[in-house]
Amino acid sequence: MAISRKPLDVDNYSALDGGTGTAIPGYYSRVHLNDIINNFIVGYIGDDKILTKVPRYEVAFWAQRSVQEFSYDIFHAEKNIEVELSSTLQLSLPSDYVNFVKIASVDNEGNHRTIQNSKNSKATKSVAQDQDFKYIYDQDGNLTFSEISETASRFQKSKVDLQKKTFENYFDDNNEDTYITRYGSEPERQNSNGTYLLDIEAGKIYFDSVFSEGDLISIQYISDGLGDNGNFDNVLVPKLAEDAVYANMLYNLSKIRPSAAGAAALYKKEAAAKMRNAKLRLSNIKLEELTQVLRGKSKWIKH
Repeated sequence: MAISRKPLDVDNYSALDGGTGTAIPGYYSRVHLNDIINNFIVGYIGDDKILTKVPRYEVAFWAQRSVQEFSYDIFHAEKNIEVELSSTLQLSLPSDYVNFVKIASVDNEGNHRTIQNSKNSKATKSVAQDQDFKYIYDQDGNLTFSEISETASRFQKSKVDLQKKTFENYFDDNNEDTYITRYGSEPERQNSNGTYLLDIEAGKIYFDSVFSEGDLISIQYISDGLGDNGNFDNVLVPKLAEDAVYANMLYNLSKIRPSAAGAAALYKKEAAAKMRNAKLRLSNIKLEELTQVLRGKSKWIKH
């Protein structure tokens, strides 16, 4: 194995880790998007190369598109942020949010307790109406809407009493509703972790009244990797997938140019193969962890 640097070089780490540098541990495994663009121009564009003349802005465009597509399926660019709830029991979605992976509350021991999405409530827009129930329009003739819908407002207020009644019935054997509560209700409604209502259009998450001001919420979500693309030095790509990004850029740039379009099919196959390799490299499957999980599956459970 070739070693080109000291594993714990003091100049490579910040003062927080006892070093003298400004590097952040873990960043060496990634490369800046600016470096990818520069390397692609040097390696693939010029006289006697695959692409003879391509402007830098076009290379940058396809580099960003590659980062976006790879973030969803290959990079596993999942971010996790922790936010404290205000008295409104609402949270704004992160600016680079694409889709959520898991929303959980953080208990006193630091464990994440998964919060279920409400299946019986849906995000709605509340049309503003006057005292005669007529729609209200602004001066431009556009329909106006309330800041928060009545559906979300009622969702946040009515959950505690319902959940309290459910758990009282569960443990009360003399209650005629006990059988329905224990065996007839849905499992997602039998946990004490609470529920939330996601409003993508408003960019809000509403939590029911199981929660209170000051509770910690962890939002694990998928980003497209371009949340800070104003500076490409802040857009990072795993080095294990760097070659796949080059191959994807080459295919997309060659297929729209007559001089290189003849080999576009070959470049497409090469890009697909390297994307598969990158996905395997970044899958992060550890044999020891998998073995430990399978050990639990082999236990005999007596009924």
